[in-house]
Amino acid sequence: MIFLPSMALHAGALDETSAAKPQILRQDSVTKGYEPLAVGDQSIAAAYLPQTLGISRGAILLLHDINEHIDSAAIGILRRQLPAYGWNTLSIKIIRFTEASGQEPLDTEERAAAADEANPAEQAETEETAATEAESTPADNENTETADTTETAEPAEAEFTAISTAQRLDAALLKLQQEGHENIVLIGQGAGGELALKTLNETAVPVAALIMINTGELAEGTSMTETAIPILEILGSRQKDTIKQAVLQRRIQMKTEQKTNYQLRRVNGASHYFASSSRRLTNLVHGWLYKQFFEEEDAP
Repeated sequence: MIFLPSMALHAGALDETSAAKPQILRQDSVTKGYEPLAVGDQSIAAAYLPQTLGISRGAILLLHDINEHIDSAAIGILRRQLPAYGWNTLSIKIIRFTEASGQEPLDTEERAAAADEANPAEQAETEETAATEAESTPADNENTETADTTETAEPAEAEFTAISTAQRLDAALLKLQQEGHENIVLIGQGAGGELALKTLNETAVPVAALIMINTGELAEGTSMTETAIPILEILGSRQKDTIKQAVLQRRIQMKTEQKTNYQLRRVNGASHYFASSSRRLTNLVHGWLYKQFFEEEDAP
């Protein structure tokens, strides 16, 4: 009996410490909203969440970074939190971010991705560990970034025919268009941001806005200067210097060419995973989108 108060105090201290740690939403079985997306007679890994506000503001297609999955980092945060603001969110699995003309993803890559999809609980644990490590890094170490190497993949099938990146994007955007959403938005993190920018020039589905998060230098021939729709770039302060320089160069270029459809927002203290900045990130994205589409019509 003598030790009970001490034990209770110690337990309370553990709970407080745990509550202060960055938290990543954990799924006991499969990713919340997991819903394979049909691409022809096959399907790819995807997760869809309908808006919960009661008023649909539009739909958002989210593209993860390279070597990540449909619920990674900023993409996972936004796809889970934005439905409360009226946005329907769809995240899809990308196998290859750069494909030569006519080149399809290798069958072995698809199969390896399918095997990874079978254990989403392990993926959540891996990302939680990575996010904790990233947030524990000193804030002034701007050249350190922890990468998540897990993959979320396609449902395993007896016969595999390679599905190209373009086919994945076309199927996802067509789904959102067929649902009748007036405002369709593309959001990409890292390499997913560059892929989203490229998609604007290749899709027949009207896209209303583009958001790029911590996207590095663009490939030769890829530019945003000819894009007329609203563009927002988000830059976390704890990114690699190469990413910061690439974003600032694009800002200078857009300003030099007097493009008024471009804005840059910085999130102080944000690492790649945005674990300690998740609510600020969501509020920033929704606030910017609201201003683009609804502020004038809701004004008295």
